[in-house]
Amino acid sequence: MKKSLVIFLFLSSTLFAKEISLEDIFKHASKNALSLKMKQLDASIEASGIESAESGYYPTFNVVYNTEYTESLDGIPLGTESVGGITISNGTRYQSSAALQMNYNLYSFGATDKEVLAAKRSTQVKTKEQCLQEQQLYEQILEKYTDALKLQRDKKYKTEMLFVRKELYSAKERLYRAGQYSKVDLGDEAIYIISLERDIENALLQYKQDIIKLSELSYMPLDAEDSLISIAVDKNSTALLSSFEKTTQAQMLKKQIEAKKAQISLQTRKQLPSLSMYGNYYLYASDPKEYDYPVTHMKQKSWNIGFSIRFNLFNGFKDNSQSKRLSLELQKLQQQFNDAKHSFTYENRSKTAQLSELSVLQSKDEKLLAENKNKLAMIKRLRTHQKVDLLTELNARYELLERTLNLEKRKIERASTAISLKIANRGEKQCTQH
Repeated sequence: MKKSLVIFLFLSSTLFAKEISLEDIFKHASKNALSLKMKQLDASIEASGIESAESGYYPTFNVVYNTEYTESLDGIPLGTESVGGITISNGTRYQSSAALQMNYNLYSFGATDKEVLAAKRSTQVKTKEQCLQEQQLYEQILEKYTDALKLQRDKKYKTEMLFVRKELYSAKERLYRAGQYSKVDLGDEAIYIISLERDIENALLQYKQDIIKLSELSYMPLDAEDSLISIAVDKNSTALLSSFEKTTQAQMLKKQIEAKKAQISLQTRKQLPSLSMYGNYYLYASDPKEYDYPVTHMKQKSWNIGFSIRFNLFNGFKDNSQSKRLSLELQKLQQQFNDAKHSFTYENRSKTAQLSELSVLQSKDEKLLAENKNKLAMIKRLRTHQKVDLLTELNARYELLERTLNLEKRKIERASTAISLKIANRGEKQCTQH
């Protein structure tokens, strides 16, 4: 009964467990990560500024309605005075007016064009920020996936190594009982077993933590029973290297610099004269006694049209201060570009060198593994002729498992470095389109 229950539980866990690849997690994260969705919203919000800037190409129209009562304190029945450009009514009357007003910016030395250009560049920056955010998310996922994959291999091979160690302990225990093995050496073997059990438990615990972190980063529901598919090295990984100018980060910084230059140009043009046209069409009426007459009898009409030139001669050094700030911000962005290029160059160089070194180490590990396999095969042949004992065979099996584990982890590390190099060299075309 107990044996049936164990088999049922094992089959249940196997059936419900699923295999997950790194690409599956990348795709799910690109589609569901809230950090990317927020960046997408930022781009949409910034895009609304383009329409706002383009409104400067069109005239503005307003409708204004006024109704009022004016009483002359000097007893004058009707009259107006104009002082300092302000018209003052000094008669006693009810009056109403409705006006259609128009204003159109005819010429401002391309200020509207620069405002639109700055808005477009800012929107492009936000789009590239989303792409860069995806790249950073991929790097975080790759790091955790690599760690979890190594731990998965640890658990698999160390479990097999534990079985071999237990066989070694049993064989040595029989020798000890026969007086052919020391108790101290037998105690050391027991310590090896306990250490392996501890390592397996630690690997399992850390694997669960990494799986939880992967779920957090990708918004993909994962379970500790799920199996991660191994990652492989792209043979042309070094061919994927690109110049810094083609990377997403470089493109984003370039757009930021272009946006800042457009803002500087816009600030300069705002300080130049601007020519605009204005026009008004009026309906109005007044009556000295009846309050409702001007509201219902607006039959008098007039209109006007004119041109105005506006030039700010002095505004307390405000323009100079803003121009200086924008110029310093441009210098900062240019320095950020150069610093990012410097970091990218040396990071690429470091990862390329690491990939080359890992390739050499993997080749050596593969040769060692092949030698261990040959050694074990030879020992097995000698065992059939009783020329070596069981302990020698078990030690060879243990050593082979240890070599296999080291090689597996080396392959994972090399593949992870290659993928990391590929992610770092991503251009805008490699970003997920939303």
